[in-house]
Amino acid sequence: MWRRRYVLLSALALAICTVSAYFLFMRPGIPECRATVRVTSQLKDATLQRILLVSVVPEGARQATILLNGSFYSNGVRYNVDRALVVDYQRRGSYYNMQIKESRRNPQDSVASEMLSSLLPVAGQQLHLRVEQLDKHHYLFVNNYSPSFVCTSSR
Repeated sequence: MWRRRYVLLSALALAICTVSAYFLFMRPGIPECRATVRVTSQLKDATLQRILLVSVVPEGARQATILLNGSFYSNGVRYNVDRALVVDYQRRGSYYNMQIKESRRNPQDSVASEMLSSLLPVAGQQLHLRVEQLDKHHYLFVNNYSPSFVCTSSR
C-alpha cells in the first residue's frame, strides 16, 4: 500500500517537472507575428522613407528569425529590402534582450549604399525590446521609450 503511494507520488512529481521544464526551456517566448512598418526620416539633404513588412518567426526557446521585406525611398530612388535576421534572445518578463547573430541579404536586396544599410540591423548589434500582449492576436513591440510597431498573429 505504502509502496504504491510512493510510486504514484514519484510519477506525479516527474510529470510536473517535465511540464515545468517544457514551459521554462522549450516553449518559444516571442510571439510569431507580422507587422507593416512605415517610417519617414528627415536627413540633412534628403527625405528617407521605409516601408517594411516585419515577420517574427520563433525557432525554439531562445532563437528567432526576423524577416524584413519592403522598400527604401531616398531622393526619388527605390531600393528593395529583403533580409533575414537570426537573433538569440533572453527573456526577462516582458523584456527581450536580442543579439543579432546573422544578417542575411537575399538576392532581391538592392540596398548598396552604406548610409542606407546603416539604418538596418547588422550582425553583432543588440536590441532591447519590450513585448506586450494587447489582446488575443495583437502584440505591441516597444523600443526603449517609444512603440516600434503592433504585430498581429494568426494563432
